Amino acid sequence: MLRIFLIIVFLIFSNLAFGKYISFLDPKSEFIISKYLGKKFLIGNANYSFLFWDIYDAELYSTSKKYNSNELAIILKYNRSIDKETLIRETINDIKEQKSISNQQLEKWKSLLETIYIDTKKNKKFIAIKINNKSIFYYNNKKLHESFDEEFNQLFFDIWLRSNSKNPNFTKTLLGQ
Repeated sequence: MLRIFLIIVFLIFSNLAFGKYISFLDPKSEFIISKYLGKKFLIGNANYSFLFWDIYDAELYSTSKKYNSNELAIILKYNRSIDKETLIRETINDIKEQKSISNQQLEKWKSLLETIYIDTKKNKKFIAIKINNKSIFYYNNKKLHESFDEEFNQLFFDIWLRSNSKNPNFTKTLLGQ
């Protein structure tokens, strides 16, 4: 028993000492991502915090060791509960920062976000997968929606991946830079 304990302690400290990152993917989430991406590579991981609130941890996967903007998955593990209305409002605000959109487009995308988001809970995962012009969204390993709206899909993923994002350091870390 002592030997097992010592091995576990050694593994924990070796991961810390050598900077290894242990993914928060569970087997079901991993299966979902592999289903769409096939062989996948962890590009980067980052924590998103605002002031003193720890909002979520994120991982970015792609089909090659180098980031591929056409075949990717972003996984967010929430570190706090967030209601659906807040998620929709913040996503719309992030999209508006990227591009001026008409009221008609705004309403269309709000409806789309109504199908993508639900109230989140701490330690639950949101998965967004982009395969070329299609995006697939999961929450807690349950499929919520597929989007074929190319413009929306690009703007949605660019919330985290564009160089002039709200938090450029987060983006760089997520992109493995």
